Formats: sequence, C-alpha cells, structure tokens
Amino acid sequence: MTEMTEMPEVPQPSKPTPWKVIIPVAIVVILCCLCITAAGVLMYLGTQGIGPLSSLANSPVLSSSPSVSGDWDLYYSWDCGSYNGPATISFYGDGNYYAYEDTSDGYGTWSVQGQTLDFMYDDYPNAHYIGTLNNTGDYAEGTMDTADGSSGCWYANKR
Repeated sequence: MTEMTEMPEVPQPSKPTPWKVIIPVAIVVILCCLCITAAGVLMYLGTQGIGPLSSLANSPVLSSSPSVSGDWDLYYSWDCGSYNGPATISFYGDGNYYAYEDTSDGYGTWSVQGQTLDFMYDDYPNAHYIGTLNNTGDYAEGTMDTADGSSGCWYANKR
C-alpha cells in the first residue's frame, strides 16, 4: 500500500476588496474639494478688503485704473517755469471733458490706462496732455505739447 501523502493546500485567489480603492479615491476627492473651497473663501475675502489676501486687492497688477471723473484744478507752464492756473477741468465718465479758465474754455477727450492720464483738446492747436497719476488718483503731473510745436509741463489736483 502506498501511503497517500497529503497535498498542501493551495490558497484560493483572494477577491479584491472594493474598499481598498474607494477609500483612497474618496480621500483625494474630499481634500481637493476642501482646497478649492479654502482658495475661494480667501479670494472672496481678499476682494472685500479683509483676510490674508487683502493686500492683493491694492496691488497695481490686480487693481483697476484710478477714477479721474470729477473736477480738477489744472496748473500749466509752457516753459516749465512759472505755472499759470488754476484752470478747472471736469472729467466726465464718458471719456469727455470740459475745461475753463477766466474767459477761455474748451472740450476734449480723455483716457486712463494704468497710471497714465491722457487728454487732448478738440480745438486747434490740439493741446495734448499726458501724465502719471499717483496711487490714490487725486494728483497727476506730466508734459503737454501742441500741433504748432509748443510744449510744457503741467500738474493737477482733484477736488
């Protein structure tokens, strides 16, 4: 008689457990949602002038150009020496302006790009003023020239 040797038991293949996949995926999804929510809250608070990102709202890159609409006192000098004025200049929100001093007046158009203020009289000799606004948008200074070759300096204060 031959002895029967017992065969070792062969382990059965194990079934993959679904929780080994589901739990890590769920953790990643939850972490992503939390990060997006936190970033959204910080950005919102920054636009309201509060929170850790509030300084970004005042940076030149993220802020819009200062508003120049309103009345200004304009001082000008055609030789960049002794200044005349003030002339009153009223910048309107539609890109037009009206300026007057004593008995003379005139109309023109204006624009602001970044910190640069640019305005020009409609009538000949089409005085063209270009300058830089300060960070608060209530002071500007620059140079001016005309179609007939005159040039000078100017500065203005918002009322």
